[in-house]
Amino acid sequence: MGQEKVEEKSNEITAIPKVLASLDLIDAVVSIDAIGTQTKI
Repeated sequence: MGQEKVEEKSNEITAIPKVLASLDLIDAVVSIDAIGTQTKI
């Protein structure tokens, strides 16, 4: 699990890549809500 504080006027679209990069996700299953379907993520 992880958390990332976002700046005011920001959202989770910018935070999700940072959280994913900080985790050891080799051979892992990740569950994320619909916002994770954004092409930048």
